[in-house]
Parts: sequence; structure tokens; C-alpha cells
Amino acid sequence: MSFEHEALRAKTQRTLIDFLQTALKTGPTQAHSASIAKSEGHMNHYVQAKQNAVRAADSVRRFMSQVADGTVRTEIGKQLAELDRLISEL
Repeated sequence: MSFEHEALRAKTQRTLIDFLQTALKTGPTQAHSASIAKSEGHMNHYVQAKQNAVRAADSVRRFMSQVADGTVRTEIGKQLAELDRLISEL
């Protein structure tokens, strides 16, 4: 492979990992927001925040297999499992 191709591939991997990590940060935040909204009786906000958390988890699930580094993919999988747990408790 050419140097340019390898550089582009590395940049794509970094961008993908950044995207997944962002989803793994916003997902738990949305789940926490949903939990608070539910406990305070704000059901519209609860539903929206829960949907946002589920979308974050779905996005990670959809793209994590494209992460080339197995160690990073494993860590993403652990974080996704925690997000799934948070969502299941809502």
C-alpha cells in the first residue's frame, strides 16, 4: 500500500474511534438524563432521552466491528455493555 493510502486509513480509524467514543460518552449521559426525568415525572423528556441513549448504543454496535485494533474494539465492547445495562434499567 502507498504511504498516502496508509495515512488515510489511519486517519479514518482515528475518526471512527473518536465517533464511537463520543457516542459512548453521550449515551450514558442521555440514560442518566432519562432516569432523572422519569423520577421527576417528565415523561416526554424521559422518552426522548432514552431514545437518544438507544441510538448511541445502536450506532456503536453498527460500527464497532470496523475498528481494526482488537484491544480498542474490546474496550469499546465493554463500554457498550455498560451503556446497554444503563438503558435496560430505564
